[in-house]
Amino acid sequence: MFAVLDPVLSPNPRKRAVEKFWLAYTPVWGVISAIVMIGGLGERWGDLGLMIYGATLGLAAAIGPVVFRPAEDRDVPFWRSTAFSMSAAVVVVSFGLNYTQTPYFWDVLHMHYGFRVSILIDDNPVFLYLLTIAYFATYSALTMMTLRLIRKSLASSPVLANVLGFSLAPLAMAFLETAMNANPFTTRLFCYDDMRLMLWFGTLSYGIAFIFALPMWYFLDEFADRARVSVATVLVWGAAGLYGDLLVLDLLRYHVAPHVTVVEEGARNMGDFGEGCLPAPPNQAPISGGN
Repeated sequence: MFAVLDPVLSPNPRKRAVEKFWLAYTPVWGVISAIVMIGGLGERWGDLGLMIYGATLGLAAAIGPVVFRPAEDRDVPFWRSTAFSMSAAVVVVSFGLNYTQTPYFWDVLHMHYGFRVSILIDDNPVFLYLLTIAYFATYSALTMMTLRLIRKSLASSPVLANVLGFSLAPLAMAFLETAMNANPFTTRLFCYDDMRLMLWFGTLSYGIAFIFALPMWYFLDEFADRARVSVATVLVWGAAGLYGDLLVLDLLRYHVAPHVTVVEEGARNMGDFGEGCLPAPPNQAPISGGN
């Protein structure tokens, strides 16, 4: 399988090994998540079960590439390795976006969560901070592969290739995740009041984050003959990207969103069963409020 993908994997063997690990790990976390979410376990589990689920999948995605890094990446301490820096780049985006983007998703995109948990940060379940490490590891690999494919296909027009690659790949990834979540099997745990709005405006809003993240993911040790990117640099890149994303979201929130939807300032649609798209549990009257 990887032989077929070699042309769109990194030319740096240290980085290519991480991408291969994340690609191989994708069906693992994908199948487990499908069982948990579609199989009803996510509805029955509370804090303990969901924290174990999120921590197991997330930490495996972050630590796995470091543990199984190739010989080319073992000539330095693990904290200076390409694998560690790439994992850090994914963790920074995962944790950062959970904290900065979730309020926008509550207020503007009318997202609702039905998880029965009490370990929260600003009404956002903490287990999701960990779980999305696995998701974003896959997104990182796929967006970089798409970017390289576009750059190779348009090698004769490098400017056009870069413009399209650094914009279309992130937006396509955002749309793919949104479309995959548009299914009837997880509506008791996660839904949007207006899926059509989410598919276009939500894709744009979400895709902005990947547009800021992709340059960091791509240029991080892309070429073996250049100096390794340090974790400190990753943290600076990540903070700058998160801040840029937050500025663009504020622009969309205050100047664009009011023309396409109702912005509900301070909405916290967590556990508000029977209100919005989250159905009320059987034999239970709708309840109001999400806190």
